[in-house]
Amino acid sequence: MKRVLHVGPVESRGGMQATIRHHLKHPPVDWTTESINTHVDGSVLAKINAWRTAKRELKLRLKNNPPDVIHIHTATSYSWWRKIRAVKMCIQAKVPVILQIHAGNFNSFLLNSNSVRTDFFKITSHQLVTPVALTPRHKKEIGLEKLQVIGSPAPPIRMIETSNRDPKLMILLARPSPIKGHRLAIKVTQELRTRGHDVHLHLSGVSPSHKWVGDLGPEQGIHARGWLTGEQKDELLTTAGLLLIPSDYEGMPVAAMEALSCGLPVMASPSCQGILGDGGIIVENLDSNDWANTIEKVLNDSDYWEKMSSAGPESVTQQTPEMLGKQWAELYQNSIQESSE
Repeated sequence: MKRVLHVGPVESRGGMQATIRHHLKHPPVDWTTESINTHVDGSVLAKINAWRTAKRELKLRLKNNPPDVIHIHTATSYSWWRKIRAVKMCIQAKVPVILQIHAGNFNSFLLNSNSVRTDFFKITSHQLVTPVALTPRHKKEIGLEKLQVIGSPAPPIRMIETSNRDPKLMILLARPSPIKGHRLAIKVTQELRTRGHDVHLHLSGVSPSHKWVGDLGPEQGIHARGWLTGEQKDELLTTAGLLLIPSDYEGMPVAAMEALSCGLPVMASPSCQGILGDGGIIVENLDSNDWANTIEKVLNDSDYWEKMSSAGPESVTQQTPEMLGKQWAELYQNSIQESSE
């Protein structure tokens, strides 16, 4: 059995954490998985201490018990600052590295800093480093031919009967970042309610006291749920009528994969272009009226909504644990072979 060590935010909230936990739960055939946590949700000091601990642990692993491959998960900003140091430690120890880029705005991050761009293209040109993007669009935007493409994981497919869903229940599952579109979703919900639609929006990531929510509550159709447990999220995924992803940027959101795999239609911004298949709709503009108009059409056409629901699982057949396991096993093995040439 070969070993792969995942380095990233194992214990933090968000899409990267969900992806890493998927890897740990569904290792490729003939591989075992381990992890080092690099980040915590909390104060700046707590984050610094988490990284220092992770760096010490990685140094010891590389010295005393190096794995066959190290799989490093990165976003932008401080995440990149931490991970590029981890990559350099692995190169020094001569251990193959998979560098998976999760941030949908990574290309903008590169364009905004000459030093970051220089470091990125230099580090990814190393023989020991195999960079991975989430989608072909993601790869094209970053502009690195060497980038491999493997998408986000979807849970095992399970079809939920549409009779168990409420078409007027909308959900948004994301961390409380301005780029995730919570405010737009709230505005769209208010607009639809003024048009006579008794829609309700459940938001993860933000509490009822959050400034984006203001005085709005369940009576106004806004349910700010804070961070959800796995059971709470699953209940929404299996009873809701629509998942909203009005994001400025996305790579390949785990929430979309979770929704499509159980037949929950997805309405998303162009950041999700090419990953929804017939299980969702792309709204071209981040405009509340455009979103309200599109949702209204779905609410008024139950046949179309049901067709999207039935098409969802087909859209993620290549992202199931079995299919992704084969892709990662092949990539890990190739990285080992290339490093020895």
